[in-house]
Amino acid sequence: MALESAADFSSYVDSSVGFGITGTFFEVQDTFWDTRPGLIDTWYDIDSGASQNISLIMDEDYFAIEGNSIAAEGYQPRATLKASDAPFISHQDKLIVDAVTTDQGNVIKPATTYLVVEVQPDNVGMLTLVLEEAA
Repeated sequence: MALESAADFSSYVDSSVGFGITGTFFEVQDTFWDTRPGLIDTWYDIDSGASQNISLIMDEDYFAIEGNSIAAEGYQPRATLKASDAPFISHQDKLIVDAVTTDQGNVIKPATTYLVVEVQPDNVGMLTLVLEEAA
């Protein structure tokens, strides 16, 4: 018996009862897949340019890389979402995360566009996407 159900996953990313915010992901990558003649791309929906509205949880993990005399510090944006919401998401796909606002409509963080640099499935129904802000 599974510890968590699909309903549990949906509640995690639901903005009314969970921690979720909304966004849109676009399949736009064009350099990750092998384009040599005679090879077939086996993904069903790859490079279609399709877009889909999704609910997700954003996190910006702090990190420090120790150097000889000083550490390089920064943050790494990550998104957690249901795997069923974006089954074909891959490297270099674009994710536009809607603005984070208070109940009164004040903007905490404006809408931001990211590129997916890593996809980490947990093999039970959720994905973590490692992101970087698009230029």
